[in-house]
Order: sequence, then structure tokens, then C-alpha cells
Amino acid sequence: MKNLFFSAALLAALTAAGTATAQTTPVPAPATTTDPAAITLTPEQQKMRADEAKAAYEAQKQQANGAEQASRNTRSAMNDSKEQMREQKKQLRDQKDQLKAQRKTEKETKAREKLARTQMKEEKKRMKAMK
Repeated sequence: MKNLFFSAALLAALTAAGTATAQTTPVPAPATTTDPAAITLTPEQQKMRADEAKAAYEAQKQQANGAEQASRNTRSAMNDSKEQMREQKKQLRDQKDQLKAQRKTEKETKAREKLARTQMKEEKKRMKAMK
């Protein structure tokens, strides 16, 4: 508990000392003005600045176009993937329906075969009864 109070007191003292030095330090005046009208440039310097600005603009524009193209490519790839998934789901459904139809046909065939065997047995019994 003592350590906690001591730490809090030390922190408060350091904070107060830091604000005191910050208040006594004068703010330095700017050395140069940033007013564009105050700076006179030669035509060569103006042309060089214009060329640099144009080159920076073109580079930024190319970067933005590249990012947009990458975004479009990603979107296109996502849409292609979605379409492939839909197609796969459709194929699975079709395959499932085919299997269902095949099982139904097999079941009907077995039922007909069983009926035919039963009829054959009954026919045999009638033949024996007639003899």
C-alpha cells in the first residue's frame, strides 16, 4: 500500500515538473515564411517544380489505377469462384437426383422380379394340383 501511494506521489511530482519546464520554454519563431508569393523562383525552377509535381501526379495516378485494376481482378475472380461453386452444387444435385432415380428403378425391378417369382410358384402349384 505504501508503495502504491509513493508511486502515485512520484508520478504527480514528475508530471508537475514536466509541465513547469514546458511552460517556461519559449516557442521559437519560424525562420522562413511559407507564403508562395514571398518566394521568387526563376522560370527554370518553376518548370522543374511543375515537372516534379506532374511526375508525382502521374505516379500516384498509375498507383491508383493499379489498385483499381487489382480490385476489379479480385472481384472478377470471386465472381468466377461463386459461379464455379453454383455449377458444382448443380452437378451434385443432378447426380443426387440421378442416383435417386436409379435406386427407384432398381427397387421397381426387384418388385417386378419378386412378383414374377411368386406368380411362377403359384403356376407350379396349379400344375401339380392338375396332375
